[in-house]
Amino acid sequence: MPVTQHNSNGINAKRFAALLAGFDTGNACEEEALSKGRALRRMASEKNLRIVDVLEMADVRKAIDDQMQPVREDRRELETAMEQTAMLREELTQRTRDVRRLAEMLTQARRATEALRKELATRSPASSRATTHSFGAQSWVFEVVAVGMALLLMAVSVFH
Repeated sequence: MPVTQHNSNGINAKRFAALLAGFDTGNACEEEALSKGRALRRMASEKNLRIVDVLEMADVRKAIDDQMQPVREDRRELETAMEQTAMLREELTQRTRDVRRLAEMLTQARRATEALRKELATRSPASSRATTHSFGAQSWVFEVVAVGMALLLMAVSVFH
């Protein structure tokens, strides 16, 4: 007994393709074609599916292609769109890497700022209140400069 090809919905793809071939306009016997059309409908209905949904199943499409060898329209637009999608996906991957690198650089800049703050506080305890306040007010300048440098590096990497 030959192995039948069932998909996850329990549709026998080869039988469906054979019935569809018999239902197609190539069958000169009207009664036989109608009978096969009804069988297609029953097969899909038993699985609570529509015929159009069954036609979209990969294994059914392959069985239909093997059985009937349909003529397909030129799909250049789809191919072009797929190529553009691949290029955009690669560009997005590169941009994501750039953003991660910038985030790491910003984290390093913040750590360096905190280390400088701590070092300044330990060097002169007597003047630490005044200096810390002054340095705290200027630390945002350092962070702005660090972020600006990071953005500049990202812009340079984008154009190279």
